[in-house]
Amino acid sequence: MPTPGNDLRAMHQEVSRPDGLRLLVRWLAHGLDASVALLDASGSALHAFPAAPPSHDARDEAARVLSGQSRSATAETPEHVVRALLVDEHPGPVLVVEQVKGAGFVAAPNELIADAVRLLRLRWRLDRAEKRLRDVELAETLAREAVLHLLMIGDLGAARRVAGALRPELTDLLRVYVIECAVNARTEIAALCDAACLGRAWIIHCPVYTRHLILLAPAARNDPVESALRAVAREDIRVGASDVVDLRGTGTGYEQAFHALAVARHGEEPFAEFSARTELAALLGHAGRAWARQVLRPLADFVPERPQDPDSHELLATLRSWLDFHGGAARQLKIHRNTLAARVRHVGSVLGLDLDPLDTRAELHLALRLHAPGSDSAADLADVLGTSAVRHWAAKVIDPLPESLLDTLRAWSAADARLEGAASALGVSVTGVRKRLIRIEQLLGRSLLSGPSARYDLVLALRVHDAT
Repeated sequence: MPTPGNDLRAMHQEVSRPDGLRLLVRWLAHGLDASVALLDASGSALHAFPAAPPSHDARDEAARVLSGQSRSATAETPEHVVRALLVDEHPGPVLVVEQVKGAGFVAAPNELIADAVRLLRLRWRLDRAEKRLRDVELAETLAREAVLHLLMIGDLGAARRVAGALRPELTDLLRVYVIECAVNARTEIAALCDAACLGRAWIIHCPVYTRHLILLAPAARNDPVESALRAVAREDIRVGASDVVDLRGTGTGYEQAFHALAVARHGEEPFAEFSARTELAALLGHAGRAWARQVLRPLADFVPERPQDPDSHELLATLRSWLDFHGGAARQLKIHRNTLAARVRHVGSVLGLDLDPLDTRAELHLALRLHAPGSDSAADLADVLGTSAVRHWAAKVIDPLPESLLDTLRAWSAADARLEGAASALGVSVTGVRKRLIRIEQLLGRSLLSGPSARYDLVLALRVHDAT
């Protein structure tokens, strides 16, 4: 039996430790030589020592308290003494103490039980408050991810409606930053960025890459976020920055920042800005949009057989995310990886295409960037890519690469972006191919090995270049 001088101090120590509720219940069971249980509002044991279920009398007394008939109840028989006490407001948890009478039996002191209940109440409320805070933080994180996803697919109206419940407001012109750091440093760096732009930036924990933070900062002449990130960037914190884009171009800004991060990751400077080149989609005009509509029409017109099956909009979003992030698309879309795989197979079936070849994926990626409603006549991709503007674009993309790296790029492309296949074709190691691709990333200022990747544009640039 605990001594009056030490029992309160010992209970304080137990309840203050991680998992304090369980530890205090265990301490009471050992100290009182009793069966002690903490029951939730349904009567299920949250913690119990020993683990055996309470006796019939104990369940009866606990039921009286759980039903709200009283805040405490006591039952005594020739064999045992049972006490049940409400820990928090009804319907709150109930502490049940059951002592078996025997030689040397001493009833549990009322003061000790009362002190234990007060400590359990404080810890119970603290744990609930912390859980509510975690739930609120998770809800805000998911809402911010949802806004980012809506912006990435160009649904500005829905993005603004969801963002209206949070702060700050979305600005018409912004700059996108992608920060790569240790997982446990994201919260600290997010707070730094939030302070730097006076709470006006959208800060999202990337749902695909656990080491990435994504910032949507208002465009400013003297960008305080850029200054703060340049100051914090170092060997273990790398930053990529986009050009200034409008809100509808958030997806483009994210890709630009991601490409800049690939340069910062392997370069001498930990902060890199996107080096702009003309985008292929911007050169294809009316004919390109007509071709894209022709390619994606089966998916755009798709109607599921059952209401619960993914519709056209969901399948287009799945295809877009999968092309960018492959398996990581499951985390972005908040679906199981098996569901992702099934949807991708379904997309291929609807389009009548094998999605494994890199050439096919490159064409679909371009089609998604060009896709817009309309009823234009069909166009052929060879004609779309056969203009002098596209040939000039391809030459500009390929120009920084020496012939040896072009051969690596061709082998990697022919192997459908698989390092092992490219290594076998070139007669070098997988590590050697990876190093060459990292060198290409540096020369082009584009990401190849991680998505969103420039591999699709390079495949098409190589096609135009080699045909010319």
